[in-house]
Amino acid sequence: MKLEDLRLHADVLSRDGHKLGSLSKFVFDTETMRVTHIVVDTGILRSGEALWKGGWGLSHDRLVPIGAVEDATSDAVRITMSAEEFKDHAQDYAEEYFVQTPDAVKGAPDLSDVRRLAMSLPGEPGPYLMGMTRRLDAGEAAVPDDAPVWRLNPHQKIGEVERVIYDEVTKQLRALVIRRGFLFSKDVVLPAEHIVEVVAGIVRVQLDDAALRSLETFEPSD
Repeated sequence: MKLEDLRLHADVLSRDGHKLGSLSKFVFDTETMRVTHIVVDTGILRSGEALWKGGWGLSHDRLVPIGAVEDATSDAVRITMSAEEFKDHAQDYAEEYFVQTPDAVKGAPDLSDVRRLAMSLPGEPGPYLMGMTRRLDAGEAAVPDDAPVWRLNPHQKIGEVERVIYDEVTKQLRALVIRRGFLFSKDVVLPAEHIVEVVAGIVRVQLDDAALRSLETFEPSD
């Protein structure tokens, strides 16, 4: 999938073929100038918010990491999440954490800065191209105990956080100990370099099958 294959207003489809909404925005990291997420407008009928509870006035946008986008055409975007996983694990889009891309403002990201990434996107940056005002590095992320750990592609749960390992000098997150399996579970060490993001109490990681199989068993020192 190439970035230029993504089109605004294209249908967003789950892994199991359900329509989740439409592609409404693109989010990029203002430091790296890389597109990091797409925003899915689920619409009021899919949002789960009752009209009599104020559903008309609520935001129905959800964030999906770009790593969970499997395929795209001009008409449809397919992601690696099932409809149920999208419902449970797609983060709400909170407008206060993003800023509209300034247009032709010297010294600030504008269309010319992201042209190499988004030159094929239709329309002007306007409300469609959003920059992150704050993006936590893996070492800054607060990871709760028992947080589910999901990898992006294929989108599947690979375990739950048992403990967090920090560097004694820098105090930065160095690795997670995650429990894999159910009846015959084991604890393995997941280096922080695999962490893509930690949102809404969920850890998303990017690693292939070989890297997953090669995670070392955790051996407590105490």
